[in-house]
Amino acid sequence: MENKVKEKLFSAVESEKENLFSLIQRLIQIRSYSGEEKEIVEFIVAKMKEFGFDESYHDGFGNAIGRIGNGPIKIMFDAHIDTVKVTETENWAHPPFGGEIVNGKMYGRGVVDEKPAMAGFMIAGKVLKQIYGNNFPFTLYVVGSVLEEDADGYPLYHIIQNEKIKPDYVVLGEPTDLKVYRGQRGRMELKITATGKSAHGAHNQKGINAIYKMAPIVAEIEKLDKKLKPKKPLGKGSITVSQISSKAPSTCSVADYCQIHLDRRMTIGENKNTVVKELKAIIKKYKSDAKVSIPNVEGTSWKGTEFSQEAYFPTWVYDENHPLVDAAMKTSKAAIGKAKSGVWSFSTNGVATAGHFGIPTIGFAPGKEELAHSSKEELILNDLLKATKFYSLFPFEMVSNVEH
Repeated sequence: MENKVKEKLFSAVESEKENLFSLIQRLIQIRSYSGEEKEIVEFIVAKMKEFGFDESYHDGFGNAIGRIGNGPIKIMFDAHIDTVKVTETENWAHPPFGGEIVNGKMYGRGVVDEKPAMAGFMIAGKVLKQIYGNNFPFTLYVVGSVLEEDADGYPLYHIIQNEKIKPDYVVLGEPTDLKVYRGQRGRMELKITATGKSAHGAHNQKGINAIYKMAPIVAEIEKLDKKLKPKKPLGKGSITVSQISSKAPSTCSVADYCQIHLDRRMTIGENKNTVVKELKAIIKKYKSDAKVSIPNVEGTSWKGTEFSQEAYFPTWVYDENHPLVDAAMKTSKAAIGKAKSGVWSFSTNGVATAGHFGIPTIGFAPGKEELAHSSKEELILNDLLKATKFYSLFPFEMVSNVEH
């Protein structure tokens, strides 16, 4: 990448520093729980207009979408702008919606997961428009996705499927602590249902207890979790019984129904078919007639749009020498002086772009993943400045990687 381009972009980003910091502060101050993002979406859409984006609007699902440029290579920057709720039991040292700054750090709900990237994407877009006007070798979409905390992947699935915007490359704004993240374990939810025959508790031998039918299956799942094998670079998968419920005609009766809910994290080589097969093998071992099913995740966006998707979110990972990862590593070196790659342990919108659609996807953003969803969320403001330099340069680096 020419040094001239880099220097021009980086000094423009530096001159926007105060705007960047007040923008992230404002984004933190607008409370935007999943399903309640209307105010923040309208704020972002108006800001993108003000920053000179070629287009800015909210789509049919309620995502904020901005576009600059009209070049042949389509790049999407995505940051989800919804957050998990603040609970009464959390112990915040700073008000969760204050966006308070102390010693160069900002505090609040969403300063890790994941509003900083949104601020960085918007300022990068503003800088690109100022310097290049309409002369871009790429088309850049900046997305503020909604409802990700409830349905990871679905907001981008909607954009690709229903809005017909299909990028060639995607950069996610989930926290990576300024490393280039290139994959994640997949996840899925499953249910196992056992039925029995009710009888009066005083004549329990006349019934078939569905809880007893489920008990050896639960014990076997606990063993299975310990047996799962790690695979580089994503580590091992996991399986957890997260809920158990049963029904009987009364508390004095034999339970004729029992259901467990499972959380399954998948590493490389594990997918929907392999997971279901494993569970069916356990059921068969105990000659049980219990049934395995995959539930749907359903909900309604702030716009009133209903959605439903199978609770299966595929594993994805890219090699360090993939052109996208390579471009990101070069950009990282230029923007922060070093480059390191990694993977997420949690799930992201990449389950749609990379998992379902096979669109090369990476992540780059400030903030430590392990602080997400906690009252300890904190952002080093200088890291956000570095990330914004990355966002401004990355599309050029990607284009030059593709061309060579």
